Amino acid sequence: MDYFSGDMRLSLANLKITGKWIVFFICILLLSCACHSNLHYVRWVDDGDTIVLDNGLKVRYLGINAPEIAHHNRPGEPFGQEALKYNIKLVKGKRVRLETDIEKYDRYGRLLAYVFLKDGTFVNLEMVKAGYAYVLFLNPCLRYASKLLAAQRQAMLVHKNIWQVILKETCPYYKGNKRTHKFHRPDCPSVKDISPLNLVIFKTKWDAFFQGFSPCLRCRP
Repeated sequence: MDYFSGDMRLSLANLKITGKWIVFFICILLLSCACHSNLHYVRWVDDGDTIVLDNGLKVRYLGINAPEIAHHNRPGEPFGQEALKYNIKLVKGKRVRLETDIEKYDRYGRLLAYVFLKDGTFVNLEMVKAGYAYVLFLNPCLRYASKLLAAQRQAMLVHKNIWQVILKETCPYYKGNKRTHKFHRPDCPSVKDISPLNLVIFKTKWDAFFQGFSPCLRCRP
C-alpha cells in the first residue's frame, strides 16, 4: 500500500535536494572561514626578510637572506634599505598565508616560513626575483629550492640590485660544503669540519652563488 500521495513524494524529494544544498553551502562557509583563519595580518616589517604579525609573532622568510639594515651601531649592507622598502611594499598592512617546513624556528625564536599573499604571490620568491635577497638553503628545508635558485640565477644574469656588489672577489678561491650549502674563505675555521665527500672548490663567488651556495656568516667571504 502506498501511504504517500504524489505531492507528498515530490515534497520529500525536494526536501532531500534542499538539504543537500544546505550541506553544500555550509561546507563552503566552513572552508571560507578556515581559509580566512589561515591568513595573518602583517603589522610591521623589520627588514628585507623579517616581518611581525598582528599577534606579535616574528616571521623570518625561509630559504632566502636579504642584506642587513643599520642597527645596534652596526652599519647596514648595500641595498639593505632598498630591500626593506620593497618588502614593505609587498606585505605591510596585508594578510598573508604562512607555510612552514621541517624546521619551524630559528635560534632567535623566529618562525621560519614561506610567505604568500592572498592572491598567491610567493613573497620569498619575489624578493629573490627583484635582486633584494639571495638563496639561503637550510637543510632539510628545501621545498622551494629549485624555484628560488632559478629566480636567483635570472637576477644574477642581469646584475639586478645586490648582484651589482656582492660578487666582488675577496679570495683566490672558495671552499664549499655540500651539506650546509655554504661557501667559505680557504682559511675559515669552519673549513676543517667539512668532510672530503662534501667539499667543493669554487674559483669565483659567481660559481658558488650560481650553484645555490650562500656565504658563511663567520668568515664573510
